[in-house]
Amino acid sequence: MQRKVWVVLLLVVVLLTGFSAFARASDTFTVQVQAAGVVYVPPTKAQMWIGAKTDGTTAAETLTNSNAVMQEITSIVQEFTSPELVRTSEFNMYQKERWDDASQQSIPEGFTLRHVFEVQIQDLTKVAPFLDQVTQAGANIIYGLQYGVADFRTPRGEAYRRAMDEAWWKAGLLADGNGATTLVLESVEESYFYGGEFDTAGSGAATELADSFMPGQLQISVNIVAKFRAELPE
Repeated sequence: MQRKVWVVLLLVVVLLTGFSAFARASDTFTVQVQAAGVVYVPPTKAQMWIGAKTDGTTAAETLTNSNAVMQEITSIVQEFTSPELVRTSEFNMYQKERWDDASQQSIPEGFTLRHVFEVQIQDLTKVAPFLDQVTQAGANIIYGLQYGVADFRTPRGEAYRRAMDEAWWKAGLLADGNGATTLVLESVEESYFYGGEFDTAGSGAATELADSFMPGQLQISVNIVAKFRAELPE
């Protein structure tokens, strides 16, 4: 008899615990929102690829011709930027061939050497003069001119803060609309980052500066997904 009483009491405790847990669970719900933070900053660096393609009858002649041109280009590069902002991105020599209709085969016809630098310039007013001078010095490979931010952490950090502010604001509206009084952040993850668009609205102000090549302001955007626990009043 006593054993049955203990069993009944144990069942009552289990049921009460379950009901209590269910009641606590029903007092909360999950709110998940997407939010974005966008910051516009003026570009602080220009990046491009500069070099020369030279030809010669022999490999030695081709290398000599290339060195002569690249020495002039290198001296100009040193006037416009720091050595740590320059690196070789391509150095490629290959044999040229000409198709001979009579023999129906390719015939070697000298060599070609491509020597290209990746160059960063942090004074944007110097971009146009730099391109003019290296072209006059013999640079016949120029491509990939693009603008960026030398120190992206500060504006990116501000974009994160704006994204989190928006996430809390959205979650607060949803929680308040459902009668919740407390919000607790449970998780947040970055869903997307992109720093390569320019705001055309800022291009007018930017082109008033000395460098007419400079585009509008650089857009740095962060997107996040945040999950909150909303608690209902007791």
